[in-house]
Amino acid sequence: APAAAPAAAPAATEGYGPGDVNPELVLQAIEAVTQALAESKEAKKLEAEEVREDLELRKRLEAFTAEKGAETVRQELGNASKILRRLSEDILNVKLHAMRREVLERTVGESLFFTFEEAGFQECSTETGQVLRWAGPDCSERLKEVLHEVQRAADLCLDPDTMSFDQVSEMVSKGRTLPGILQIDDKVEKPLPAKDSALERPKKPWEK
Repeated sequence: APAAAPAAAPAATEGYGPGDVNPELVLQAIEAVTQALAESKEAKKLEAEEVREDLELRKRLEAFTAEKGAETVRQELGNASKILRRLSEDILNVKLHAMRREVLERTVGESLFFTFEEAGFQECSTETGQVLRWAGPDCSERLKEVLHEVQRAADLCLDPDTMSFDQVSEMVSKGRTLPGILQIDDKVEKPLPAKDSALERPKKPWEK
């Protein structure tokens, strides 16, 4: 008689038919989805938080722009907002806590150092030269406020005639200020009264 074929090793899915699902895997999937939803909700909550406006800093930035001209300071304000935003998105990265003065002079200009000072930076001396050092995460809320005002000032320097649709869409989605439009107000302060129609109602056959 032919030798019996060796018994096959039990499959990893033994005990489950084609339509069965491993309950442990289902539980893990549910936990992963729940965690992802929670993180998404938290992220949206943080995005929806309104940053407190600093009207005094806004006035200083407006005066700075008026004195030098929007075309002149557009790049400087844009660079300043990028640097501050990078720090605000990674406040625990100590490499971003100190910036060499000479580098900032080239990217934003010394006349904009006041915005970094407002955000919690102080100039100090090191072995390699002068740097602007951030006070740390305790100033994170103030950093957001300054970033908001600097970004607003930079946006107002943009030329609306040369902006692309993608640029406008991005700014609207992030709640940023569109140049040439200080505020969009679609509220109706006083409801308009209904007007009587001038058209006569057609008469029914039985009406005379």
